[in-house]
Amino acid sequence: MRKGRLIGALIGAVVVLGAAAAIALTNARATRVQVADVLREDLSVLVSASGEVEDDGRVDVHPPAAGTLASVEVTEGTRVVAGQVLARMVAEPLEVQAAQAEAAYAGALAQREAVSRTAPGSAEREAAAAGADAARKAYQIADSRYQAALAGAGAPSPEDRARAAAALAAAEAGSRIAQTAYEDYYTTVYLPTRPPRPADMETALATLSLARDQAAASLQAAQQSLAALLATSDNSAAVAAAKTARDQAYAAWLGAVAQQDALARASSVGGALESANAAIDAAAAARALANDTLARATIVAPADGIVLFGTAGAALSASSSLAGFGADGADLAPGSSVSPASAIFSIVSFDTLAFTALVDETDIVRVEPGMPAVIALDGLPDEELEARVASVGIRAVTTPTGGTAFPVRLTFRARTLPVLLGMNGSVEIGIETIGDVVTIPVEALFEEDAASYVYVVRDGRARRIEIEPGRFTDTRVEVRSGLSQGDVVIVSGVSGLEDGSRVQAE
Repeated sequence: MRKGRLIGALIGAVVVLGAAAAIALTNARATRVQVADVLREDLSVLVSASGEVEDDGRVDVHPPAAGTLASVEVTEGTRVVAGQVLARMVAEPLEVQAAQAEAAYAGALAQREAVSRTAPGSAEREAAAAGADAARKAYQIADSRYQAALAGAGAPSPEDRARAAAALAAAEAGSRIAQTAYEDYYTTVYLPTRPPRPADMETALATLSLARDQAAASLQAAQQSLAALLATSDNSAAVAAAKTARDQAYAAWLGAVAQQDALARASSVGGALESANAAIDAAAAARALANDTLARATIVAPADGIVLFGTAGAALSASSSLAGFGADGADLAPGSSVSPASAIFSIVSFDTLAFTALVDETDIVRVEPGMPAVIALDGLPDEELEARVASVGIRAVTTPTGGTAFPVRLTFRARTLPVLLGMNGSVEIGIETIGDVVTIPVEALFEEDAASYVYVVRDGRARRIEIEPGRFTDTRVEVRSGLSQGDVVIVSGVSGLEDGSRVQAE
């Protein structure tokens, strides 16, 4: 009896061991795969792109005129409010210009007073013509110099200097003619006549005096033009200086022409008075401009925001080195020369920032203004910034890898995060949301003979199922038919499987 029980026990053990061995052998032949659940969810179709943070709008601050900074009251990165002082210019040259404009205005008033007494005579017209001719030549040379500076000319050429010298010589000749006409009339006609002198004699003397002063102004403009021409070495400074010289010469020419026209055409006191009034209006406008420029010598912030110093070339070093300006603002300091042609400050509001992303040409047609997006910055890896598409560029650019992309500008609020201009990152733009659909990972899908398939796991085996895919994202695929929520699909090792292959999920 005991022997029979022992044999039975041995047989049972053999059966158990055989079954275990069979299971182990079967598992050894099964392919190890990774799987994922089939889900029913809302599918967000996204377009991904990389880009960088930019300002959403800046206000550039230009100096009112060419000049030199007396002080800089802020550093780059300073938060300012509208009206806060940013810098102050050296005021003396602007005060001189304002005084000259005031004197010109007073002269125009005196001219009207003189011409209101009587109509001009031939001597006065000849002196005015000489002054106008000298002023015209001075303006032509100044304008030539300005055009050359705009074209990129740096140091003046010998031809430029020769023309400027010729203009100066013409202005000197015109001044001498006007001075001689005045002195001759004064010494040979006016002084010998005992008071009270006739009204026409007083008028003639006043007119000759005006012509003499006008010729002197033309001479001064020609001298300034030549001096600016010889002193200019940097192109941006040359443009500013040449423009100032040209404007001064033009103003002098206009004044001389106005005087000449008044004397040549006026046949009555009324006509001469009308011309004199026009000269007063021009002088008043010049005076207002000079006073406004002087008032704006204290440069203030036009809006609230963060101060950025101007780009290279916005300010010119008063000493010599210009190359480093704008890199960190180090050269924007008292003594720096500035020009209205370039902004020396920019005010940027960090309340709203922009993110410019380069979207691939295959995706750009699906992106529209107003679409929501999420920005992830490299420097703030744990933060997500909600954004919205502001505009879509219409001109393609070439990416660093040689691809074709289009710039898409998005706007967002930094909240309290330390977002800085130039930060790199990526963005996902929500193109479309498909509600309540069956989805699988894109890795589960494969195609064969123009049909789409997946492998599902059933009873330890891989079963090949044909499906109808819908919309795609970077990670998920919509399944319109063939699968249901709760199915399990294989997402790795798909290429080595066959229908019915034994599989073991990891």
